[in-house]
Amino acid sequence: MSAAGTATLLLARHGRTAYNQAGLIQGSSPVPLDETGLEQARRLAAHIAALEHPPTRIWSSDLLRAEQTAAAVAEALAKTLRLTVQTDARLREQNFGEYEGRSLKEVLGSDPEFKRAWTGDPALLHPPGGESFAQVTGRLLDWFAEARPRQPGEVILAVSHGLALTALLCALTRTPPREAWTDRLFQHVNASSTELRLDPTSGQVLAYGEVQSGYLNG
Repeated sequence: MSAAGTATLLLARHGRTAYNQAGLIQGSSPVPLDETGLEQARRLAAHIAALEHPPTRIWSSDLLRAEQTAAAVAEALAKTLRLTVQTDARLREQNFGEYEGRSLKEVLGSDPEFKRAWTGDPALLHPPGGESFAQVTGRLLDWFAEARPRQPGEVILAVSHGLALTALLCALTRTPPREAWTDRLFQHVNASSTELRLDPTSGQVLAYGEVQSGYLNG
């Protein structure tokens, strides 16, 4: 199938937060972007606005850090396209329950089961009081079934979170999460994006590529 006969789904991770910088687990917590994250969002926005075929729809997780990132993209596109960001809770990060706000290093040192999952197979992640990786995958696929582009040439953007995007990409590419973790696939830095070429009829992924479009060192 030629590029003209495909549809495009752009998946982007939000910019950096103070939790990211401090190594804290944020999950479903409403954490805003820090100053570096705001600049990363502007860089991501400039990258997307400069695409030959920019998105005509923007979806975002309803968590603040994702909304701020999506809003930067909408602002960058405003000269040519006036888009409303559609927020959806299904695009949220995995809920980490009792571990939210705690140091990842501390949790890895105190919970051997969590450490085995985090370092070896994210499909096993199920923090106490939080969601399982399978639950995250299910709601992301539910979103995809509703929102994916269906017309040849159509481009949409979804701004989400690291593990949520890993879950969706593993499912869409039929990549076992353990294999993705081992091969360091879908390891999104803040404000990076992934472009997927889809069959607009079936939604099947035909090709994908990762871009560090908003990355800042430090």
